[in-house]
Amino acid sequence: MAQHIPIKNIKIEAIQKIYKSICRQFEKGVLRVRLSLKYQEIEDEDYKENKDDRVFNTWRTVNGEREAFEIHYNLSKNKITNIYLVK
Repeated sequence: MAQHIPIKNIKIEAIQKIYKSICRQFEKGVLRVRLSLKYQEIEDEDYKENKDDRVFNTWRTVNGEREAFEIHYNLSKNKITNIYLVK
């Protein structure tokens, strides 16, 4: 089973740049993110943290290695609730 590490409080500069970049992209609207090739929406209910949750995957390069990130977006609050580094 994969570990999900919340990235909001990770102090590594590269991770914080990714966190800020993801937040900026989601501020433009979830529809734009859904149409982006950088993000893949996960429709499986098992991934959702609550009924209003939309879950997306994205991949970024950190220090030369490709890393997976899982973004949880709450539709009723219109904001990101969690971003996880998936290991």
